[in-house]
Amino acid sequence: PMFDTLRQDLRHGTRMLAKNPGFAVTAVLSIAIGVGANAAMFSVADGLILRPLPVPDASGLMEVSGTTPTGEVRNNGISYPDYIDLRDRARSFDALSAHRDLVASFDRRRDEPAQGKYGLAVSGNFFDVLRVRPALGRTFVPDEDRVPGRDAVVVLAYDTWTEQFASDPAILGQQIRLTGVPFTVVGVAPEGFNGPDIYVPAGYYVPLAMLPTIVSARADVLDNRDTRVLRVLGRLKPEVTLPQGRQEVERIARSLQQEHPTTNTRHGLLLRTERNARFSEFAPMRALGLMLIGLALAVLLVACANVAGLLASRAPVRAREIALRLAIGGSRARVVRQLITETALTAFAGGIVGLFVGYGIIRSFQQFQIATDVGVRLTYELDRRALLVGLVVAGISALLSSAVPAWRSARATDLSNTLRNTTTSGARVARLWGRHGLVASQIALTMVLLTVALSFYRAFQAEYGRGPGFRADHILLTNLDPGLARYDQVRSDAFYRLLTERVATIPRVTSVAVTSFVPLSQDFQDRASIVPEGFVLPPGTADLTVAAARVDERYFDTIGIPIVDGRAFQKTDTAESPRVAIVSRGMAERFWPGDNPIGKRIRLTGTNAFWAEIIGIAADAKFRLFTPNATPFLYLPRLQNPTMRAALVVRTDAESEAVAAPVRAAILETDREVPILSMRTMEAFYHANTRNLNTVTVRTVAGMGTMGLVLALIGLYSLTAYAVSRRTREIGIRMAVGALPGSVLRMILGQSTLPSIAGVVFGVMASVAAGGVTQRLFPGTAGDLVTYLLIVPVVVVVVMMAGYIPARRAAHIDPLIALRQE
Repeated sequence: PMFDTLRQDLRHGTRMLAKNPGFAVTAVLSIAIGVGANAAMFSVADGLILRPLPVPDASGLMEVSGTTPTGEVRNNGISYPDYIDLRDRARSFDALSAHRDLVASFDRRRDEPAQGKYGLAVSGNFFDVLRVRPALGRTFVPDEDRVPGRDAVVVLAYDTWTEQFASDPAILGQQIRLTGVPFTVVGVAPEGFNGPDIYVPAGYYVPLAMLPTIVSARADVLDNRDTRVLRVLGRLKPEVTLPQGRQEVERIARSLQQEHPTTNTRHGLLLRTERNARFSEFAPMRALGLMLIGLALAVLLVACANVAGLLASRAPVRAREIALRLAIGGSRARVVRQLITETALTAFAGGIVGLFVGYGIIRSFQQFQIATDVGVRLTYELDRRALLVGLVVAGISALLSSAVPAWRSARATDLSNTLRNTTTSGARVARLWGRHGLVASQIALTMVLLTVALSFYRAFQAEYGRGPGFRADHILLTNLDPGLARYDQVRSDAFYRLLTERVATIPRVTSVAVTSFVPLSQDFQDRASIVPEGFVLPPGTADLTVAAARVDERYFDTIGIPIVDGRAFQKTDTAESPRVAIVSRGMAERFWPGDNPIGKRIRLTGTNAFWAEIIGIAADAKFRLFTPNATPFLYLPRLQNPTMRAALVVRTDAESEAVAAPVRAAILETDREVPILSMRTMEAFYHANTRNLNTVTVRTVAGMGTMGLVLALIGLYSLTAYAVSRRTREIGIRMAVGALPGSVLRMILGQSTLPSIAGVVFGVMASVAAGGVTQRLFPGTAGDLVTYLLIVPVVVVVVMMAGYIPARRAAHIDPLIALRQE
């Protein structure tokens, strides 16, 4: 009987929707927009931050992070000796694994040009802790992670195996070369597993014990407690809670501080879930993803209000039908179920159409990729999780939009008046206010969406107007790392010296420089821990961390960052000369406000601490996404602070691409075993890391606002058109007794103007609150007076037009035809 009843409800609901195609199409499109927006934005947020690791029981993964004395997480770094002590002493975990990322030269034969490839050095239990089983061969055994440099074995990522080895099953036992060292392939990781980083897929995995062999410049990488480069993951025992595990980790950290005061006094440990650690580490991505989901939910609410308004408008038309059902013995519950079933059919159809809408939105996001050397991969797709979200959203929209109208329709008590097609004035007023409230809420939410979109657009345009603070044209960037070819620092310095001399002789090249960090780079971000002379540090803080770069004497001229006071670096700033530094203008104002820092000193802390005298102030430039140009930045001379990984910055008086081939040839001529990690123009690099993201963000938010505006217009138009259809006879009588078309037009417009004005007023107030939220997440995106002066008139004019069209139709009603209507 239950299935028979359901079948009857579905059949009747389908007939009712077929009899009212205008209502059905409008409702389906409204729900489709809401479902599509939410499915797409969930997919984007999922790709940015929400997606769990593709491992069994990902929610059970824990991460142990390093902290400062104030409890701030410090780059998630733990040293190898600290990891060994933690692993052996902790009793709360089933197991603890460790890994660190690395980029190594990757090739199969010595005569092949080397390529830089991102991978992971992992502990022997890494795959067991993550519960990952190989697609081919085996993973590591514990014994392969005990003797440094002994077991040169490698597990290939599935994508590496398919793309570079054509899925050859005979790859097991063959050798590849990492930094020129032969490694034997023992296994292939499973498809879909790209390591514990959702952004950067690993191409291969090697034992941690092989780190000194691969990273030859740091032979003490496994012995030095100050080398904090490991990320530690584990799983708690079933009977251990997170607070209990956290207490044990903190207790072990305190014991390590007492046992090793020289290296561990200022370092603690923190246990968090892997997901919480990721949310904290990638806060901007989290903020962007959550903002997009919030805007999509606002669109859904507008869509639900639209459908609810349409249902409320139809309520008087169906009142006689419902009253008749109740009069002949039908139950109110059955009537409510029938009405909800009709809306569920609409929601189902809207959900199907909405998935196509979501797919179209996702395609626009697939163009957004960040330019990096390690191959950051942001994936947006309507997978099973997104489809489930779309299904849930469709169900929620059906419930939200139909529950109240269905309940109100079924609770009629005066069946006699309803069957006589009469309605009390109080009921008419209540329905009118209800529909007006829905339209006002739609307009208010639309105001929020449009205001946020315009605020983001104006903030980004203002950012572009100020410029990045450096040259983005006629510059070629090439990232190199001689350490991947097993260079030491002396050979590396000689390599860069010879390479810059060769590149400088290339026709159309006007300047060549070397830097450890390129502005807006998302890969290896250079930092320095400092103590500024004369600056009072916050209580409990031993030093401060700022962004930094190690540059040569030609860098500022090459990249176009002017020195506004003092001098630039010179060839004489060598390891034998006094230590010097240059600070950005923002750093000078941050630590020495109202004072000239030239001649003052900063102390760089760490293993090789030293004092450096400030000799110059550089103009501000933009170095990070979502940060202002005036972010404090420190420059150090490369000759005093050498580094092997660096970027070659080549300035030309021609198109940047024109010198790419000669620069590549110069690198191969200098040493073909030094891999070219990347080569791109600064203009392409700048656009990929700023304009692409900003453009997609603005388009998406603006698209949400447009969806909301379209839905609000549909709602207002439907409300006014329905009011006209219900009052056709009344309007005919008015015009028959002398009412002019103009007065009828004003009367109908007056009814649609009230919810419009209320919606605009409440929308402005809600937009101000939303602007405060976006300002905290993304500085500079709060709406201002100009934003509201642009948005409010547009919304008012558009919604007035939506009411004007049916009002004008009402003003031209023929009284004779109207009076003949029953």
